[in-house]
Amino acid sequence: MVIGPDEPARPGRIILPGGEPPPEDKPRIILPPGTVRESAAELPQYPRLRRVMMIPVRDGERDLIAVQDPLGVVQGTPVIGMESLPILQLLDGTVALTDITAAVMQESKDMRVGNMVRDFIAQLDEMLLLESPRFEQAYATVRAQYHALEIRPAALEGHSYPADRAELEAFLDAHFAAAAAAREAAGGAAPAAGAVPRALLAPHLDPRREGPLMAQAFEQLGSAPAEPLRIVVIGTGHQLDGDLVALTRKHFQTPLGKVTTDLAFVDRVAAALGDAAYHGELAHRDEHSIEFQVLFLQRRLGTRPWTLVPILCGGFHRLLDEQRTPRQDTVVEGLITAVRDAEASLGGRTLYVAGVDFSHVGPRFGDPPIDDAVRTAVGQVDEAALGAALAGDADRWFAAIAAGDDATRICGFAPTYVTLRCAEPGVGRKLGYAMSAEPDGSFVSVASAVWP
Repeated sequence: MVIGPDEPARPGRIILPGGEPPPEDKPRIILPPGTVRESAAELPQYPRLRRVMMIPVRDGERDLIAVQDPLGVVQGTPVIGMESLPILQLLDGTVALTDITAAVMQESKDMRVGNMVRDFIAQLDEMLLLESPRFEQAYATVRAQYHALEIRPAALEGHSYPADRAELEAFLDAHFAAAAAAREAAGGAAPAAGAVPRALLAPHLDPRREGPLMAQAFEQLGSAPAEPLRIVVIGTGHQLDGDLVALTRKHFQTPLGKVTTDLAFVDRVAAALGDAAYHGELAHRDEHSIEFQVLFLQRRLGTRPWTLVPILCGGFHRLLDEQRTPRQDTVVEGLITAVRDAEASLGGRTLYVAGVDFSHVGPRFGDPPIDDAVRTAVGQVDEAALGAALAGDADRWFAAIAAGDDATRICGFAPTYVTLRCAEPGVGRKLGYAMSAEPDGSFVSVASAVWP
């Protein structure tokens, strides 16, 4: 369960721990127990809870909320009493701290409650769970420590794919064999050994689920290109919160060896972006959308020389809310211009890869159970978006998804747009499409494509 700051607050009566219980037919808020203290800490005037994972757990007779921080700034897994949930739901950045305490005091008729609420929110800030100067300082320290590292170790080895090299090679070879069989069954010819497309679109879903579809994309890259390659992989930054882009200078390590990052290229782009370049770099640490692409590229190219440019893109939802297009955003436009300029200045053969998925639909994603009508409707949404991408038209791709306010949650929204703008690849060709099923009946749709 994810408890976000945008959840509406529940009505209820607020009581103190140990006080008179309310009538059984009325919900209640029990303030978290704690020591009332006078704190000189400067709390945010409009406290806002950070986007963290909050998971309900039970410890004996008490219901608790376990907190997990995707950014890794909060160490360990702190817990909060479930009775705190109604107050947490008020921390959306729109309600003043004074209004929160005043409302609680008015409802409880106990003057002590105001200090207790303030004390609780101060504790949340100390736990780095609020968007505040305290959190930003801690986040900056963690970012600086991570930025200094030279190697990004594999995050999903032994989980989404084998950690043993021989087993991983067999795992990937099986996917490439399945991709070749699908191509042959469709009457397609194998690409030339030296083939280098302008751009590829490949899923970033777990390869245990859609590995052959991922291999279909990378099979379009010949196994023996005539010259060294620079491969710009633009993936979805699932943990980017507010940042539209994140670069990294790290080399990528997998069980198949180390892939060298093109530092000259990254540095040119970073210089153009300024502070926006690395503010969200921490998202690279556990992100799979580039890691999976690297595995397939390593196996396809073997010992042939190539370098990596890893770029993560955040969501476009803020642009949708503000009714703006990416062309009106300085960071997105700055990234696209910087990448194009770096490619032109440094020369060499460059391949662009969008590591993306399409729609996310069903109970797992907050929807009611789905039926054939929903599947058909989602398929139509995906078809319209993919058609725009295959035309090589980034603006049409954006418009196709924005027209429905991204109702099906296409997580490749931003990376595909950036890939199309940077590569300017012309007309492409669909290689495959699937609705990958989840155990609860939900599905994630995925596609692979090539722009020769």
